Amino acid sequence: MPMGQGTYTWPDGSSYMGEVCNGIRHGTGTYICAENGVTYKGQWDQGKRHGKGTVYYNQEKTSWYKGDWVKNNREGLGVRCYPSGDIYSGEWKNNLRHGEGTMKWLKLSQQYVGMWQDGVQVEFVVLRKSTELRSIYTFYSRLGHAHSLDNTFLLSRLQLWRLLKDCNIHHHDITLTQIDHYIKEDTTTEIHSPFTPMLLRRLLSCLVIVAHHIYNKDMVSEKHLLAACLSKLMTDDILPNAKNVKGFLFGQPHFSVVAMKYMKRCWDVYQVYCRVHSAPRDDQTMTCRHLLWMFKDLHLLDNNLTTVRLLKIITAESRDPNNLSLCLDLEITFLEFFEVLLGCAEVKCQRVSESLEKHQSLSGSNTGISRDLPEVQASEKILQTTSNPSQSQGKSCDTAQDALESQDVKTEVSDRPQSAEHTEEHGGEGKGLQTRGMEAKDQTIHQFFNHFFFPAFDHHQQVTENMKEDKLCQEAQRRIALAKAQQRAREKEHQQANE
Repeated sequence: MPMGQGTYTWPDGSSYMGEVCNGIRHGTGTYICAENGVTYKGQWDQGKRHGKGTVYYNQEKTSWYKGDWVKNNREGLGVRCYPSGDIYSGEWKNNLRHGEGTMKWLKLSQQYVGMWQDGVQVEFVVLRKSTELRSIYTFYSRLGHAHSLDNTFLLSRLQLWRLLKDCNIHHHDITLTQIDHYIKEDTTTEIHSPFTPMLLRRLLSCLVIVAHHIYNKDMVSEKHLLAACLSKLMTDDILPNAKNVKGFLFGQPHFSVVAMKYMKRCWDVYQVYCRVHSAPRDDQTMTCRHLLWMFKDLHLLDNNLTTVRLLKIITAESRDPNNLSLCLDLEITFLEFFEVLLGCAEVKCQRVSESLEKHQSLSGSNTGISRDLPEVQASEKILQTTSNPSQSQGKSCDTAQDALESQDVKTEVSDRPQSAEHTEEHGGEGKGLQTRGMEAKDQTIHQFFNHFFFPAFDHHQQVTENMKEDKLCQEAQRRIALAKAQQRAREKEHQQANE
């Protein structure tokens, strides 16, 4: 049987020049079809195009494909140039555009970047809603920023999290940390960093992935599954809820600008308390349970900020805030961590914003929580039941649940940002109250972070470091004492031997 390099010609004039194995095209070679002029140059496996290769579909070489092949099919990454000059670059499966890719229409001067399924644009739904989606992108990318000349910003992961929470995506049995994993593009960057910029293309890709995760079982009979899932997500979740900003951070523009000044330092603190929770994943995150214990370790809990109230702030946006078994061990992103701190700031520093409480409260929350003895007792009970990580989860959650249900405590987040029109209706008096309210909120934030949270964290870190040094010192002293004792024993043995 023919082996190695060779040139072969068929009766119809077609030819092959390249490597063969047992008389079959195998290795690298070029095949030219005499009938239609199609030329393939690249890798072969047992007579089939397999690996990397380029095919020209006409003699003018204006129609071609260059990329990956699997058993004669375009599959993997590749570029397809059509006779019209239009070009597709991206993922393929079974000879069809499938996955993420870019299509450029030369004569129309148009470009589509996004997901494809079986050759169909998945995001045709997005194209129909392009105006609304661009508006949503622009709206959320401005959150937390002071006004600029062009007022143009890139969406950050922090703002993406806020969009997803506003649309209640986390109520569909998927967490924000899971979404971070689904949309990660590489392994070189921190996948949970709130500072990561998110282009519009990546937002659209995120929506497609989330849509498939939530609705794929409901749409299994649809011909174009991803497109159907995306359409449902847009109709049921995104468009009805986007721009209805919730949470403690972005609910009021001025407040969020002030709060964002503390974001970088709080991110550093968040990372200190993160741990690996879900093997075999190696990323580090925080759970609600560990957030609760951080407040205890830093001695931030008191008669104002009780454990009961803290739990209500932590679970304010949960699908079922009273079900602690679903809340305590959930992984939380930095947005959720940061918003808990902001929610606690007003509770911890109530005297600073006391005059404001009659007119408006942080993120529309009702902070009129009773601080009587039963609540303090309930707080201590919850801490006792969660103090030992080795205890069964069900027992601690059930006990904490009973403690919570015995209290009439309500902490809710605002449904929408405060509007300028609302404040204008009150005239000069309203503006004066608004100004004093903003100043009080600024003072609340400054006092909490600068006089409570950061000093408590720094002190705890210093104590922890001192304990480590003391432990090392004690270990060193123990080793020295042991070495001396062994030396004395040897000397004694040597002396006895001489006698």
